[in-house]
Amino acid sequence: MEETQTVSRTGEPVTQAEDEQAGYALRELARSVSDPDALGVSEGQLDAVVPFFVLGWAMGVRTGHTAPAVAGVPVDRETVTRAFAELMARVSPPQYSGPALWQKVDYHGSVTQRHGELWVCAIHVHADPFGEEPEMRYDLCEMRGVAPVTVVTGARRTSLTPLPVFRVMG
Repeated sequence: MEETQTVSRTGEPVTQAEDEQAGYALRELARSVSDPDALGVSEGQLDAVVPFFVLGWAMGVRTGHTAPAVAGVPVDRETVTRAFAELMARVSPPQYSGPALWQKVDYHGSVTQRHGELWVCAIHVHADPFGEEPEMRYDLCEMRGVAPVTVVTGARRTSLTPLPVFRVMG
């Protein structure tokens, strides 16, 4: 009797081989600034695209566009989310350490019945009349199905612990 192997429809993380192949391919693309075929990007710009290049590479491999290694097996949601989280961490202004829109946070502020993990659904910036740092306030929501419902308004930064989870709306 022949055993049949079932393929996970929820996806699988990028394999070590896919990661290494993607790294090699990206290095080849950006190998030399003096090479006319090179992309001519800075090291920082290159670092920012690595998670997406690896993700794209793995997706290409798995759809048969580069090699049949893991053909037909989707990349798992955690890998996709991690690529977006790494990008968000790299593109947020360095002087701003607060959470981004649609980032999950652990709320531990004065509205105690709402403590726990919530989503940042609005950020309000209030200018200081004396030129000090602007004050940031956050509206937090929970998801009810696909609809965000605001449950905390005007939370202070000190009441939030940003988590490395982002929601892609749309």
